[in-house]
Amino acid sequence: MSEQTTQTRDDGPYENVFLNVGTKNDRSAYTRAVTPRLLHYTELESLYESDGFARRIIDLPAEEMVRAGYVIEGVENDSAVRAELEGVQALEKLCDAMRWASLYGGSLVVMLINDGGTLEEPLQVERAKALEQLRVYDRWQVTHYRKYLDPNDMRFGKTELYMVSPIEGTPYIVHESRCLVFDGVPVPDRIRERNDGWGASKLQQCYDQLTRLGMAHYWANQLLERAQQAIHGIPELTNLLRSPGGEALVKKRVDLVDMTRSINNTIVIDSAETYDLKSTPLSGVADIMDRLGLALSAVTGIPESLLFGRQQGGLNSTGKSDLENWYAKIGQSQNTILLPALDKLVTVQLHVMGKYREDYLIKFNPLSVPSRKDVAETDYKRAQTFEILNNIGALDASEIRKMLPDEGYVIDDVDTMPETEVEEPEAPEMTTPPQGAGNGQENDVQQS
Repeated sequence: MSEQTTQTRDDGPYENVFLNVGTKNDRSAYTRAVTPRLLHYTELESLYESDGFARRIIDLPAEEMVRAGYVIEGVENDSAVRAELEGVQALEKLCDAMRWASLYGGSLVVMLINDGGTLEEPLQVERAKALEQLRVYDRWQVTHYRKYLDPNDMRFGKTELYMVSPIEGTPYIVHESRCLVFDGVPVPDRIRERNDGWGASKLQQCYDQLTRLGMAHYWANQLLERAQQAIHGIPELTNLLRSPGGEALVKKRVDLVDMTRSINNTIVIDSAETYDLKSTPLSGVADIMDRLGLALSAVTGIPESLLFGRQQGGLNSTGKSDLENWYAKIGQSQNTILLPALDKLVTVQLHVMGKYREDYLIKFNPLSVPSRKDVAETDYKRAQTFEILNNIGALDASEIRKMLPDEGYVIDDVDTMPETEVEEPEAPEMTTPPQGAGNGQENDVQQS
């Protein structure tokens, strides 16, 4: 009697030879992160020029950062300083620099300042006599020519001289103190080294979503063209096609029916023929396109209402919270990206005008201005709060009045205002009854 040998599989319980789960043919086993193909600047330019969504992704953040403008506090007649900067198109040039930094991964602004030195020499801002011009270049026009090599220098490893190669003109070298540098999307140091010290393009991270959304719009249009498919049944079609000239006759017949349908909306066919229209259902297409749009909005950080120019749908969905988050993000970008460059320009201009002082402050104007309805609702709730505090005895009227200027209300000086005197109400005059009337009544009571 032969012994039966039991074979035990050592491939684990999750291997399935029919579905290829856990085998060498498992598709999930080949899902690995790979190095993406870097978009060349010619491809980036083509996307920016031809794709409306790509242009909006690049332009919108830069334009929003400079839209509301700014003020300079602590400087006498700051409007004159801003007017001089507007003469060299400061905000427009900075907007272009931030735009090209997002598109190409970096940009450079060269400040032409008359301080008695050359472009290769460090800037002597105290000797600045005029801010003459601002020139904007993208990263593909700029090369890191020389870096700081002294390990004891706090600028060690940073670029000291840039080589600028204009599209038209002779290349020249400029010192970093005369430049405003704008970086692209942050990347790890190894990738930055591969990018010649620059960041990445914003379109690089959302290229797949842009491609899918573009294909979705293309195929949706194709579905609309094939929303109704005509089916024309011709008897003995196979034999007819085999006969000499049969293909031309069939094609002429089909074209005649289609032309008749488009002109008269009435089709005349032989009794043995059949003609039917099949409709292609389009349900679910809009939902898929919305999901693709949501994915693009997520990777770019731009709300759908701004990216696609549409209002949020649904009950109690106004999109207000999305806009508030967007303005908060733009405010953060203003402080981290725009403010250092603008501060350097303002410093130069203040030295040129002889108004420089160290305690000046640049503040950006609010990105969102509340409507009159919002202001009224806010004032009403604030007044209710003061009323409650007054009713519970936490604050009296004089204390509330002193708080009003901090809340934005313009009132007279509360410290110099005279106290209001409260007049006591006058006692009502007593009407004197007619003489003898009271005695007569008393007599009547006594008699009764």
